[in-house]
Amino acid sequence: MTEPTSWAPGQYDWLQIWRDMYDRERAQGEAATHPDMQRSSDQYAHIAARYAANVKRTPQPDAFMRWLAPLLRPGMTVLDIGAGSGRYVAPLVAAGCRVVALEHSAAMRGQIDLVRAGLPGADITVVDASWPTATIPPCEVVFATHVLYAVREIEPFLRAMDAQATERCVLLLGARHLTTPVLPLWEAFHGSPRLPLPAAYECIAALAQLGIGADVTVLPAAPAMTYPTLADAIDDVCYRLRLPWDDAHRAAVAPLIDTHWVVQPDGSVTVPVPVPPNVVVSWHPLRLRQA
Repeated sequence: MTEPTSWAPGQYDWLQIWRDMYDRERAQGEAATHPDMQRSSDQYAHIAARYAANVKRTPQPDAFMRWLAPLLRPGMTVLDIGAGSGRYVAPLVAAGCRVVALEHSAAMRGQIDLVRAGLPGADITVVDASWPTATIPPCEVVFATHVLYAVREIEPFLRAMDAQATERCVLLLGARHLTTPVLPLWEAFHGSPRLPLPAAYECIAALAQLGIGADVTVLPAAPAMTYPTLADAIDDVCYRLRLPWDDAHRAAVAPLIDTHWVVQPDGSVTVPVPVPPNVVVSWHPLRLRQA
């Protein structure tokens, strides 16, 4: 369902609300981080391969790519901000697009390179940079999927998207942050509820505050989160709970998974907490709105 909107921010400063939610969540996470947790200047250094393997378990085109497909045509250039492991590179190439994959993580760029190696002759440019400081020629479509949560100052990010795109700007966000299924484990281990990051609703209101009335599409509910093995689930939960991957903490996490999640007979793990629906937030850039 897509609804053209005329959102109004009301009396609230949604950009400040976004910053406040971001700051509180980050402060809580830092306070809970075990001193022995592995840290790296590249936050994905230790999880990129596992992330890429999990992404490949979702067939393409997924719900977002099916939404995006009508906007695409052969020969157009599409910018994927925070491209991660290259989830959407192959579907974009299949649509005949030139792909610019912007990714600041070296570990994730390594995964994109593996995708690119399987697409000989495709027009794929991988850019080592962060948004909005990257310098890239204009692109018809600019999108970012599940990226905005990690951005404190979203106004420059959103305005740069608006200036970059010649046809459409697109964001994909959860109605609530995607860590929602992990919240019961966080509270069980750390003893307090996990504070939320801002997500789709706050983004829509912030865009309205910037004078951008976005179109909003709620995608069909995603399947339950699953892990192929208990070991994979333990690794991911340790990371999400800000714990080291040592034997003691792996042993501490295993009973939480057994209590709150479901270990299947085949050894896989299912998370019985509904995944928040994904929301597509899109708008035509200023150059078109003023035409």
